[in-house]
Amino acid sequence: MTVVMPGSAVRQVKTVLPDLRAQQIGVLRRIVAAYLDLWHMTGLAEAAVASVTELLANAVQHASGECELLMWDLDDGLLVVVTDFSPEPVLFPQAAQDDESGRGMSLVHALTDEMGVEYTPVGKQVWFRLARSSGPLA
Repeated sequence: MTVVMPGSAVRQVKTVLPDLRAQQIGVLRRIVAAYLDLWHMTGLAEAAVASVTELLANAVQHASGECELLMWDLDDGLLVVVTDFSPEPVLFPQAAQDDESGRGMSLVHALTDEMGVEYTPVGKQVWFRLARSSGPLA
């Protein structure tokens, strides 16, 4: 599936993050929640914010923090894409119960209706979709 420029986008926002640091992710969480409120998608906010947090944390940890965050308000829900510029593949490790990390991608998979990874010549796009009917207040 190609995630670039969906045809049914009502609105979109793109944030270029040339040097994202872990301590900045909290601000971006609030920005994501604010856009979802503006777009009348507050029912999707909990899953979207948690999933964005995981994808941005991975970009900081595995891709030196250079990334882009794109969000599309679609007719049927939300599409979020985090692009990073690292050639390293996305891993879906199986974390043990006492592991302190390694659950991020599994969490995104559990919280979203659909997710995937698209590799590009300069890195990768990790994306997820949430349907408007996914959240309790959607």
